[in-house]
Amino acid sequence: MSQVRARLRAGREHALNRDRLLLAAKTAAAAAIAWLIVPLLPFVNNEYSYYAPFGVLVVMYPTVAATARTGGQTLLGLAIGIGLGVGALGATELSDIPPVIPLAIVVGVGVLLGGIHRLGAGRDILAVAAVFVLLLAGQAGADDYPLSYLVTMGVGIVVGLVVNLVIVPPLYFQRASGKLNALRDATGDVLDTFADHVDDPDPAQVDTARADLDDLTAEVRREVTEADESGRANPRGRRHRQEQKDNARRMASMDLAVAATRDLAEVVAGRDPAVLDDMTEDAKARFAEAIRACADLTRTPIDDDALDERLTAAHDALGRYANALPSASVTSSTKAHRIEPAIFLRRLVDASTPFASAEPDAAADDAQDDAHSEDDTPAR
Repeated sequence: MSQVRARLRAGREHALNRDRLLLAAKTAAAAAIAWLIVPLLPFVNNEYSYYAPFGVLVVMYPTVAATARTGGQTLLGLAIGIGLGVGALGATELSDIPPVIPLAIVVGVGVLLGGIHRLGAGRDILAVAAVFVLLLAGQAGADDYPLSYLVTMGVGIVVGLVVNLVIVPPLYFQRASGKLNALRDATGDVLDTFADHVDDPDPAQVDTARADLDDLTAEVRREVTEADESGRANPRGRRHRQEQKDNARRMASMDLAVAATRDLAEVVAGRDPAVLDDMTEDAKARFAEAIRACADLTRTPIDDDALDERLTAAHDALGRYANALPSASVTSSTKAHRIEPAIFLRRLVDASTPFASAEPDAAADDAQDDAHSEDDTPAR
C-alpha cells in the first residue's frame, strides 16, 4: 500500500508541478490564438480551422529546441504525406481502378517512408496525412482540403513555437541540479549499505540497492539532458551557462561514482566468494571503513568546505585498506581479485577529486603500490 501511495504521489508531483502547469497554460493559450488566426488567412477554408489547435498540440514540448525541431519535422512529414495523397488521388481520378487499391498503396508507401529516421516526429504523421487527403479531398467541394490542411497545421506549429519562445521559455538547470543532489545522496546511502554487508553478505539487499540506484541514475541523466536542451535556442539560457557546465561535470562525476559502486556491489554481494574470504578480519574492517569514507565523500556537495577534508580522509582510508591486504605472494589471478576492490574505491575517490581545491596527499597510492609491487598489471 505504501508503494502505491508513493507512486500516486510521484505521479501527482509530475502532473501538477510548476513547469507542467506553465506548459499547460501556454499550450491552451497557443491553441486559442491559432484558432482565432486561421479565419483571417486567405485561401484557407475555415471549415478546417480545427487543425490549427491540433498543430499546437503536436509540437508543444517543454523546451523551445524540442518544439522547433518537432515543428520542422512535422511540417516536412505533413508536406510529404499530403503530396503522396494528392498523387494517389490524381491517379484514382484518371483511372477506373477501385478506390481500395490506391488506399492500400498510400498506406503502404506512407509506412515505408515513415521508416526514414531523419523525419523524426514527421514519421508519425506522414501516412495519416496521406490517407486524410486521399479520403477527404476526393469529396465534393473539398478541393481546397490539402492546402487548408497544410496551412492550418502550419499556423498551429508556428504559433506554438512563438508562444513557447516568448512566454517564459523554460530552463531546467535548477531542477537537474536538484536531481543530481538526490543521486549524490542516494549513492552515498547505497555505499553505506554495502559497508554494512562486508561481514555479512546479503546478495538480495545489495542487488535491490544497486537496481534502485541504476533507475535513479537513468532518471537523472534524462533530467540533465532535458536541461541542456532547454538552454538551446533559449534567450534566457545565456545567463545560465555556468549552471549548465556544472551539471555536465557533476553528471560525468556521478557516472564514474555509480559505475564504481556497481562494481563494488559484485564484491559485497559475494559473487566471487574468494574476494572476501581471502581478506583477514582487519582487512574487512578497513574495507568497510574505506567504503564509508567514500560514501561521505560522495555525499559532499562540490562547494562544501569539507570536501577537501573528506577527500583526504577517503585517500587515507583507502591506504589503510591497501596496507591491510595479505602480502602478494600467490598467483597473479589471486592478486588481481585482491586489489580489485581497492581499484573500485580509488575510482570513487577519483570521481570527486576534480572538485577539490587541491590534490590530497598521495600516501594511499604509494601504500597501494608498495603492497602490490609484484602485480603492476592486474587482470580484470
